[in-house]
Amino acid sequence: MAKKVVFVCDACGYETFKWMGKCPRCGGWDTIREFKVDKAAESQEKKSPVIVSDDDITEERIVLGIEEMDRVLGGGLTTGSSILLGGDPGIGKTTLCFAIAARMVELGLNVLYVSGEESLKQLASRRKRLNLNGNFPILATNQLDDIIEAASGKAYDLVIIDSIQSVYNSSLPMLPGNVSQIKDVSSKLTMAMKSMDTTLIFIGHVTKEGAIAGPKILEHMVDTVLYFEGDKMLPYRMLRAIKNRYGPVDEVGIFQMKKEGLISIENPSQFFVSERGDIGSGSALFPYITGSRPIILEVQAVTPKTNFSIPKRLSLGYDVNRLFILIAVIEKAIGKPFFDRDVYVNVTGGMKVNEPAVDLSVAASIISSLKDIAIGQDTALFGEVGLTGEIRRIVYMDMRIRECERLGIRKIFCPKGIEKVQGLEIVPLKNIRELYEHLL
Repeated sequence: MAKKVVFVCDACGYETFKWMGKCPRCGGWDTIREFKVDKAAESQEKKSPVIVSDDDITEERIVLGIEEMDRVLGGGLTTGSSILLGGDPGIGKTTLCFAIAARMVELGLNVLYVSGEESLKQLASRRKRLNLNGNFPILATNQLDDIIEAASGKAYDLVIIDSIQSVYNSSLPMLPGNVSQIKDVSSKLTMAMKSMDTTLIFIGHVTKEGAIAGPKILEHMVDTVLYFEGDKMLPYRMLRAIKNRYGPVDEVGIFQMKKEGLISIENPSQFFVSERGDIGSGSALFPYITGSRPIILEVQAVTPKTNFSIPKRLSLGYDVNRLFILIAVIEKAIGKPFFDRDVYVNVTGGMKVNEPAVDLSVAASIISSLKDIAIGQDTALFGEVGLTGEIRRIVYMDMRIRECERLGIRKIFCPKGIEKVQGLEIVPLKNIRELYEHLL
């Protein structure tokens, strides 16, 4: 059978019908390689497309019973969906997938776990250490044809691929992990599993920049993109949904890593502030809305004397550009310049807050550190700070107040317009100047 010749870039997967010294997409030199495509597939008889009425299509979900995982997915695993799970090496991706697979088996469903990196003995040892109740079959291979053949041999409800960068198509001349290999195997696996109405989970490695390795098109192919994050030296992990066709994309799942595996955190607010203790100045509490629930976070700031001609501005979990603006607003409001002060802001727990409601808590922690005044453990703040120093109203204010009340917080600084709540001291603020006067 005749073969078609194409040229593919090893770096970005760009395809062309003639050789080039420089790739026009990524700019790489000498990355274009000759590639012969078998035209046998093109000569096969084409099947007529199947058109189905919208009334005949129903969405089916599998509720795992892993509370934080179900929350992030929007209510459980959607049958026939494809999920890309990324995270740093050793963060717990395999442990999380083992827990999902074991739970599926407990529900009476069929699961196939495909490992292209670890041996059967290694995986058996891990499963024994985690003491999982459900036993599921494991296939140790990294060849695409073997995976599709194994998945087609039985009606599996879930197939887990660990990892997508290790799987390769033997008909392609590229090595495993190559951009063209990843694009080819991911598209074929996704279409094959969808045709069998099987849920598919890819485990993906990340680059040093924190993005999933491989072409960006990989994230467009799947229905859901999840990132598993956290400090490997700390016991907690966070699961974020970056893309989700079947649920919200701003949900965060909180897990705790223990000897027996990952445990869902039932009370995230208490978890994040449990180590706050008797902390002095530079600390403020903020009720953060993530998805459908509020979480109380701690915002910390320190403002030491600078040793440089240009003071440093650094933030973790808060937009550094917004920090520059907020410092300028505080300078104007209180009449105190910050040219001789470094400003460092941190949202504890590794959380990344991207809503403007945190502005008031950040401003309070900066002023608290500057004046060496403790705000108090039973005080929370929320509100957006405008360029003129005004405190603006935000969304879900009632939900934030209820979460503060549940956690035992008795004093809340917030924008004006909130009705009084019995048992709580509501302090409405008009501008940053009023906040400064209340803290003094």
